[in-house]
Amino acid sequence: MILGIAGLYASGKGEAVDFLVARSFDAFSLSDVIREELRRRGESESRERMIELGTALRAEGGPGALALRLLPKLQRDRNTVIDSIRHPAEVEVLRGVSPRFRLIWIEAAEGLRFERMRVRARAGDPSSLAELRR
Repeated sequence: MILGIAGLYASGKGEAVDFLVARSFDAFSLSDVIREELRRRGESESRERMIELGTALRAEGGPGALALRLLPKLQRDRNTVIDSIRHPAEVEVLRGVSPRFRLIWIEAAEGLRFERMRVRARAGDPSSLAELRR
């Protein structure tokens, strides 16, 4: 089984992944595909650079490119959870791999998401509720 996790920033996707990993799921992230490519190129990681490179990889390899790059890492006999799904084509690639693929959308209230971002203090996270809404 492959479960895909999607949702807005700080909605709790990581908590859902952690829950599944504790129940023997293998975990992967499409964002890690971008991080690996940044490392391969010797470039530093920032939210802006990850967005730019993700867009470039999709322009080069099609909208499902990140999921396609992840496929060789998946073990068909293992339950797997994949987060950072951001494009419908990524969903289609993963559905093509397993008829048991399911996409789960994680939501949290705006105020809770903002508080989580404030606490985690990642570079590029919004510094105000107005900025989060944009």
